[in-house]
Amino acid sequence: MIALRLLAVALVVTACGGQPGKPGFPRAFPGDKLYVVNQGGASISVIDQGDLAVDTVLDLTTMGFSTNAKPHHIAVERDGSAWYVSLIGDNRVLKFDRANRLLGQVTLETPGLLALDPVHDSLYVGRSMTAVNPPRALGVIRRSTFTLVDEHEILVTRPHALAVTPDGKWIHAASLAENRFATIEVATGRVTLTDISGAPRSLVQFTVSPDGRTMVAGGELSNTLFFFDATARPPLAPVREVPVGGKPWDPVFSPDGRTIYVTLLSDNSVAEVDVATGTVRRTFSGRMAQPYGAVLRRDGGVLFVVNQNSGAMKPGESGHEAHGMAHSSTEGWLSMINTRTGGLIGTLMLGAGPTGAGAAWGR
Repeated sequence: MIALRLLAVALVVTACGGQPGKPGFPRAFPGDKLYVVNQGGASISVIDQGDLAVDTVLDLTTMGFSTNAKPHHIAVERDGSAWYVSLIGDNRVLKFDRANRLLGQVTLETPGLLALDPVHDSLYVGRSMTAVNPPRALGVIRRSTFTLVDEHEILVTRPHALAVTPDGKWIHAASLAENRFATIEVATGRVTLTDISGAPRSLVQFTVSPDGRTMVAGGELSNTLFFFDATARPPLAPVREVPVGGKPWDPVFSPDGRTIYVTLLSDNSVAEVDVATGTVRRTFSGRMAQPYGAVLRRDGGVLFVVNQNSGAMKPGESGHEAHGMAHSSTEGWLSMINTRTGGLIGTLMLGAGPTGAGAAWGR
């Protein structure tokens, strides 16, 4: 395993933030790491949130995986003791410990997004948006033994968006191809379908508020955010749909649940949305190119934005079509935004075609 200690090359410090360790700089919690996959480069960048520097790069090919492994998404245990990554190309889900040692792997066809059950010993696995005809089922992995226990049929085409409620009672998985998502009741395994009327939306990703009351999804074809009452029994009718900009991709709630940050893939920006009113307060832009995944530091002070930088999108092209370009050698970067000032703290170069990111307390 290659573990390269890198300098903070391309760290751009601006007047909006301040030098690490200096007054005014929003410091991280000791030992916190951010994990970012480089889908086109079969590697994973591990970033120290205190130093804002790339700490380690894990080369998957040295662990026996292929150059076409396509690591896609990350999930991290709340205490940081273990983390998980999906490999689209190698049909695997991997488990690592805090020291980045590989603990186990599960075989699963075209795994995509990952979601940890905060109550039960389960890791839920969706399917990749790049798969031609993925199974209409979620993978269910027992985290403690890291074994596949089920592939739960959910009856939606191309399942992608994925979330578990904070009480561990419900799993939501949405289709990219139709205005439909499935809700699984964990206690019974019962599946209920929710259909959304109107033009195609293509829900990319869910996020649930810290208090478990509100669920939000971005519609990449409608350029809108959907709000749902997560306390209601399914099916869940949208309670609000608000315009936010070009191809909302990965939404995340602030720790107090009052704000949503969502990456806008085709606008090269991030929208800050007021939950109470559904209005866009601010838009962060500059030094962004196809912003993809987002993670908010657990104190809410820094928003980490993964920029895929896979080239300009063609007119009429969907985000998941452009996403197929992530196998190219084009390098992306991480933008770090001070959410209090709205300023760019700096950027860090990543690898080829970065996509998903994860951190303890991150979602």
